[in-house]
Amino acid sequence: MATLHRLLWGAAGVEDFPEWPIRPWEMPAIGLPIRVATSMFTLVARSPVPAGWKPAKGPLVWRLEDHGGVLSAGRRRQFGCVKPERTDREDAGGKQSGQPDVSRTTEWDVPPHATYFVPLLSGDRQGGIDRKSYALYCDTLLLLTAMDGGESVLNSIMKSGRGVMPFQDRWAWRSRLHLPRQAWSCIEDVIRWAEHPHRNCTELRYQLLEVLEPCSAPQVTENDFGMERVDIQLSTDDREIVRSIRLFGAKGAPLPDELALSKSELSEDLSVRLGQLTRWLAKQDVLNKFPTWKPADAHRVMEQVATVFYSPSDTSSEQTLDNGTQRSPDVIVLPELSIPQAEVGTLRKLVKTTGCAVLAGLYWRVLQPAYPSNERGVATRRWIVNEAVLSIPIGHGELGPTLVRSYRVRKPVTAHVEKGLVQALSKHVPNQEWEVLGGRTWYRFVHPQWGDFAIAICADLLDGDPWRTLRGEILHLFMVAFNQDVNLYESLTWTRAYENYANLVAVNHGSRGGSFLWSPRRKHGHELARIRGRPLFLSADVRLPVRGLLEQQETGIAKAIGRAMCYWGGHDPESGRYKSPPPGYRRTALRSEG
Repeated sequence: MATLHRLLWGAAGVEDFPEWPIRPWEMPAIGLPIRVATSMFTLVARSPVPAGWKPAKGPLVWRLEDHGGVLSAGRRRQFGCVKPERTDREDAGGKQSGQPDVSRTTEWDVPPHATYFVPLLSGDRQGGIDRKSYALYCDTLLLLTAMDGGESVLNSIMKSGRGVMPFQDRWAWRSRLHLPRQAWSCIEDVIRWAEHPHRNCTELRYQLLEVLEPCSAPQVTENDFGMERVDIQLSTDDREIVRSIRLFGAKGAPLPDELALSKSELSEDLSVRLGQLTRWLAKQDVLNKFPTWKPADAHRVMEQVATVFYSPSDTSSEQTLDNGTQRSPDVIVLPELSIPQAEVGTLRKLVKTTGCAVLAGLYWRVLQPAYPSNERGVATRRWIVNEAVLSIPIGHGELGPTLVRSYRVRKPVTAHVEKGLVQALSKHVPNQEWEVLGGRTWYRFVHPQWGDFAIAICADLLDGDPWRTLRGEILHLFMVAFNQDVNLYESLTWTRAYENYANLVAVNHGSRGGSFLWSPRRKHGHELARIRGRPLFLSADVRLPVRGLLEQQETGIAKAIGRAMCYWGGHDPESGRYKSPPPGYRRTALRSEG
């Protein structure tokens, strides 16, 4: 048996996690899957408070019993230490080798965070602390820690207090901890209970359990530590964002109606601007300066980015509105690894200034440890990740968008060049071992005007399983790349576009060349744009079909069968604008509109 913190901050080895040495100065803040963390919470929150325990004896922590090694194997899987293997005991829900138990104890593996003691200070002034409510308070802080992988949320609460901004509006938390709005409201009420800890929170506990139940794994298995799928409803105003979290590829309950596509609000088309940048680092500076950029290199890149944002739209009739003005792009797509981490804020400012959304590949990021290194421990292992950022302008006033919401998408499929990079870094940097960590989440976004779409980062496209799972649920697939094998990706991007029967936008780095836009149209109409040659810096505006493609996704197979019937009947049927969908294709995730 061991506590939650050993599972989160223990150096994962071949043995089970109760034997892992705790190294928070080294292990990155990687949270447990949301479904696992909420399942632990619901399990322990339904259990009775330990007999004889009183708040004066100190805060409670989760004690974990890892029956069957589920937690140990699952956590190693999160860090890429083990490959999933199917066994005879595995069914559709995953490996049924044992259900971990969660209970409460006062025996901590690490010193408790200061936030746990806040009710004790308030209770002394107000005449006592409600015992069961304090247990719920500790459980809630542990839930935040389990999801976050560290205590950054607790640090924020302790540093600034509960504050005046509602938790449901704290986007720095909500953009990565995907809980529904009602859950954040309940969590806030629990945290604010610490101001008057004599109160009883029994009703609040029931409310929090009710809203977290749909987010929880019914029974935690090793497979629950695999890929998660998150569906997110985007918004053009400040309406609530609806989310759904489930095991990737699992057949569960249908999506909430808000996460199904509504045909009534869709635009006729989507204007996309390709920003094929050419500026990057000299190869020797990748190792010598990692993970930073020389200021001059960053400046040259952001000059190109600003040019892409502020370039006038094409003067073609396709980009001209009815009133004669030129249409601005809806979204700008920039290549993989093209934006320095220090310039993400500049990118957000460009989105807010121009009102154009952006999908941009970010330079590798070094994951910060759960706690900074100190004299007691110096990190000898470091992890890097490859991410893209999607930034959407929200709300439009007289001076433009009122705010920007951003989502980071982490690359699940690590490329050979990235594995080679960390090996080179391990040799180049004394006394440090570097590793690359893949993402564990596949996203499907639903935009009211653009439609639904998914995001890939270069090598993600090589794995066909995710795209088969998303088949029939997306109109667009956006890919950012830094790819040398242009011929391979030209063929592969068209294949993914057709098998998913969706528009595909692939923007490669201009130092490599080779960006493509496909739509499942007939003959040469399927090629909306093809850019070859290097080094080539340019921006190009292309309009992707939205309404017309959705109609074809719904009716394309019936039309194809009708044309075939006419052909065999001796008639010459009209071919139509689009290719026929692949056999077995079926459009799903559509909202029923009476």
